[in-house]
Amino acid sequence: MVLGAGLRCPASVPWSSLAYGLLGLVLLWQGGRLLHRLWWRPRRLELALRAQGLRGTRYRFLTGDLGEHGRLNREAWARPLPLRCHDIAPRVAPLSI
Repeated sequence: MVLGAGLRCPASVPWSSLAYGLLGLVLLWQGGRLLHRLWWRPRRLELALRAQGLRGTRYRFLTGDLGEHGRLNREAWARPLPLRCHDIAPRVAPLSI
């Protein structure tokens, strides 16, 4: 048995494993940044605004207010506009009113 045969010299480490390790670290770091931007920051902002007494819809990750927006559009388009009515804002953008 040769002493030190199990130990590798730093020069014998393949460059591909170092590159893959570095790539893995970069992807993990970018994933953490994306998680922070898409989940943690909006949740903190929502909690801070609620603590100040501002109310609104809860944060939904990918859909946002699409469900409520669709429901309000269907309700607005279900009611006919009166004749000679030029107030179309509630019908065009019911979520903003």
